[in-house]
Amino acid sequence: MSRTFLVGVRGESYNNDDGASRQDIIRRMRANEPVQLKADPTNQHDRWAVKVLTQSGEQIGWLPSDARDADALLKGEPIEAAVHAVHGGTTWLKRLLGKKSVGVVLRITKGDPDWARRAQLEDRAKKVDEQVAAALKLEQDGDTDAAIQDLTQAIAAIRSFTTADPYASAHRRLHAPVDRLSLLLERRKAYADALSLIQEWRTTFDPVQPSKSVVESLNKRAERLQSKLK
Repeated sequence: MSRTFLVGVRGESYNNDDGASRQDIIRRMRANEPVQLKADPTNQHDRWAVKVLTQSGEQIGWLPSDARDADALLKGEPIEAAVHAVHGGTTWLKRLLGKKSVGVVLRITKGDPDWARRAQLEDRAKKVDEQVAAALKLEQDGDTDAAIQDLTQAIAAIRSFTTADPYASAHRRLHAPVDRLSLLLERRKAYADALSLIQEWRTTFDPVQPSKSVVESLNKRAERLQSKLK
């Protein structure tokens, strides 16, 4: 059974990275106009962030932070959104009265997941998780050489899997073990390789992100590696 509710967009007063005014974009929008929702798991501030985009791809803001929305989108589950209302300085009178800023309320409809499809995707993701777990076990057992090799292969497998089937990849339970591999490389004094690994991870889309503490640890390691390479 589908569920429909209203939600206000956040961040409408900011400009986009290309300098475009979200306020100007919103003023051109009309009620019932469909919008796109796009999860942004590599967002530095919020790994559960969801962008709100026009049909042509212009960003007008963000959904309020909600892990359930981001998780559903990354897994390809049904969520549709359209403009319910544009409010604020949309007329000359409202602008004259000082209500210059405009905002957007969305009408969001969520359908039930396809449970059979979900089970298939989880089964595919499980095989990748098993590869990561096996590599991590080698590190725990103290076999550093084999761990470095298998962790490298596991990260490569995750990237290939995500490229081929991002929805299935979003069903993984284990994040890419960049933290463990970069640590082992640092201990081997392979500083350039460790830093390159972290930098590539930062710019590569992966629907499964590590915890905040792991991200903070990786950021500190990157700073340390840069210092060692100077």
